[in-house]
Amino acid sequence: MVDHEVLDGQLKTDRFPFPSEGDITLRVRNANYTLGPVMLHIDMKPGAVIPAHLHKGLAEALYIVEGDFTNEGKQYRAGTSLHFKAGKVHGPHTTKNGCRLLVLWTERSSKEAADLSDFTLATQRAA
Repeated sequence: MVDHEVLDGQLKTDRFPFPSEGDITLRVRNANYTLGPVMLHIDMKPGAVIPAHLHKGLAEALYIVEGDFTNEGKQYRAGTSLHFKAGKVHGPHTTKNGCRLLVLWTERSSKEAADLSDFTLATQRAA
């Protein structure tokens, strides 16, 4: 059973609320950690910049949905995911032609990897 459903048409597009340059927008899919990681869509227009930064106590996973994305001078293409440990400085983030990102933040850093066998067992029980 789904605990919370978010349809694309329900999302509000806001100006990116953190230090940045250029045209960047943000849509929040989830901000409630009881429902899993925070989930954000970020759209960066050509030439936009998010300066180097860190998230204290938050690990970040960033997935490039479309466009080109540059982190610390290295360019990445759509379909790439980047993962940053909590408290680790990352960026600046830039884009030449624009990009769309899906960003996930954890509530706090974890010291161990996921046990994916838990998913398999849950899936088998549900079948």
